[in-house]
Amino acid sequence: MSLTFLGITAQEFNRYEFSANIGGGVSGLQTQPTEGTASQSWTISLGLGYHFFFNPQWGIGTGANFATYNGGISIADYATHQATTNNLTGDALDFMVSVPNYKERHQAMMATIPLMLQFQSTGNTIIYAAFGGKACLPLSANSKPNGRITSSGFYPIYNVTYDDMPEYGFVTNQAIPKDNTDIDMKTVFMASAELGVKRLLVNKMNLYLGLYFDYGLNDVLNRQTAAGNIDNIVVFQSDSPANFVYNTALNSYSKQMKPFAIGFTARLTLAKKTWDKSYFKFRDEDK
Repeated sequence: MSLTFLGITAQEFNRYEFSANIGGGVSGLQTQPTEGTASQSWTISLGLGYHFFFNPQWGIGTGANFATYNGGISIADYATHQATTNNLTGDALDFMVSVPNYKERHQAMMATIPLMLQFQSTGNTIIYAAFGGKACLPLSANSKPNGRITSSGFYPIYNVTYDDMPEYGFVTNQAIPKDNTDIDMKTVFMASAELGVKRLLVNKMNLYLGLYFDYGLNDVLNRQTAAGNIDNIVVFQSDSPANFVYNTALNSYSKQMKPFAIGFTARLTLAKKTWDKSYFKFRDEDK
């Protein structure tokens, strides 16, 4: 896109900026799964901000934002087995499961509080760079599966494999329920950077256009698995073989969970030179 704006002179120095921002791009959760591959998806963020400038070039900013981080895990040919017992018959068996083209989508919604140090050049075209960190509080996070199960049971005592007997937990091409499963997340701490151009639109109103990058510093996943079984997405229930319990690939196979995002951001700001501390009013000469 091409935009034409009025220039900002080097002599102008507005100490305060209040802003509204929006951004979007690519995100992921850096799960590093031991089974399958991690995938990336989209991200979007929006919020309000405040910047205080020490001089025409240096300032510090904070605010409150809402952001989504999305990713997933794909397993081309998932196959596993579980040594278990059918308590209804009293027989031991090897429960075998295959899921071709298993896919799992992850989404985390967070409130983010940034603290960014900003440097900007002077002249008609202002280049700015900001760097710092963000504390991100999870609002919600969930996982949604997609795949179809084929299962069978090998009974060593009879040396026989049974299949296509749903009442015993042996199914053919049965869909995994596409229910959202909550993900338990800790508070996220991110390193963040932004680089772009700042231009004057009208008197005291600026537009920032830039690129941003967020990188999670800590593992935020609290693992939760069904029936204490961490190695299987589909878990056989000894007391109720016809009803499976499901794990997520995220809980079963990921090494970690560290959100990241890279994208474009736009920030519209209202700038002021002076501030009356009494009742937080601007002085008359700055209106």
